[in-house]
Amino acid sequence: MSVLFAQVAAVLFVIRLVVFVTLHLRPAGIHPVRDTVSDYAASSSAVTRALSTCSSWAAAAGWAALGLSVLVDPALGAQRVPVGTWLIVLAVVLSVMPWVPTDGPGQRTTLRGRVHLLLAVGWFTIAYATIGPLGRLLGGSGLTGAGGVLSVLDTIAMVALIALVVSLLVRPLRSRTFGLAERVFILVVTLAPLVAGLGIAAG
Repeated sequence: MSVLFAQVAAVLFVIRLVVFVTLHLRPAGIHPVRDTVSDYAASSSAVTRALSTCSSWAAAAGWAALGLSVLVDPALGAQRVPVGTWLIVLAVVLSVMPWVPTDGPGQRTTLRGRVHLLLAVGWFTIAYATIGPLGRLLGGSGLTGAGGVLSVLDTIAMVALIALVVSLLVRPLRSRTFGLAERVFILVVTLAPLVAGLGIAAG
């Protein structure tokens, strides 16, 4: 059952990547550097909004499947329980986000926008915090295999997250680097569970 869940997770994260790339091929007024990824959900284009929702829900379902895969695999040891549980929590957080979209670029800040920001901080934090533990579950001591790849992705995610926070705090950088740093981070935290799913599926 663990392998089946892992295979489903891998497929869902591939779908997430395809939709994520598609959003950037038809941005509908959303700038890939100036604007945040959340802004796609507030686009004037109904197609772009639908793609944004599809991207979020594909990732949410992928993390849920990966969480179940980890939880039901006793070979991963006792530490699989907290890791799998946090993956399920991550899935819940991301599945809720399309229902509370961000305020669009240039719009007045609303309560809904603030709630969206809190959810975004939550999913960024949990997504990053699960990469290292997943790598350790899969034996990430070297630079080969799924565990080793996750170890490398964990480092890249840390650098991207630091760049994202600096871009947010330093106002002159906000419109120049925030969107790029965020997209790199999201790409890495999408590749990481994909690699983990493939690693579990491969035994």
